Amino acid sequence: MQTKKIALISVLGFTALLMGVGIWMWNKPHRNVQEEEPAFVGKTDAFLQFVQSANDSVKASLLNQVVELQGQVAEIERSGDSTVALRLLSAEADVLCSFIGKSAIELPELRPNQAVQLRGIFTGYEAGLPGFDMLPTITLNRCALHQTE
Repeated sequence: MQTKKIALISVLGFTALLMGVGIWMWNKPHRNVQEEEPAFVGKTDAFLQFVQSANDSVKASLLNQVVELQGQVAEIERSGDSTVALRLLSAEADVLCSFIGKSAIELPELRPNQAVQLRGIFTGYEAGLPGFDMLPTITLNRCALHQTE
């Protein structure tokens, strides 16, 4: 009987600990992309060349890091009030950048071919398929317009 009580208390304590960690993780504040120091600053094509020439460990170290890219707007797609997808114009790659929440709501009206400088969390790179006219794709999340020209 004594061992059942100890086991029950241990299970309940472990469950409470897991719930506490889960609640803490759920309520953790999001990263502020504007205030973080970027791991890369430069033009879209320069970033593409850097990623393509880097080995796997360098690419892995760039994941989830803030990068600041300069380029021209190719197209903007709004989805609801708080989500905006922005594609940068580049002859060598597609750069997909998603704005969510406050940064999407406060995003000024952008037009095609407008020069922009934006920051976002680098979440991936996919090589293109030349035979299918698919360009390499760079994906950034939680973007924020850093400066417009």
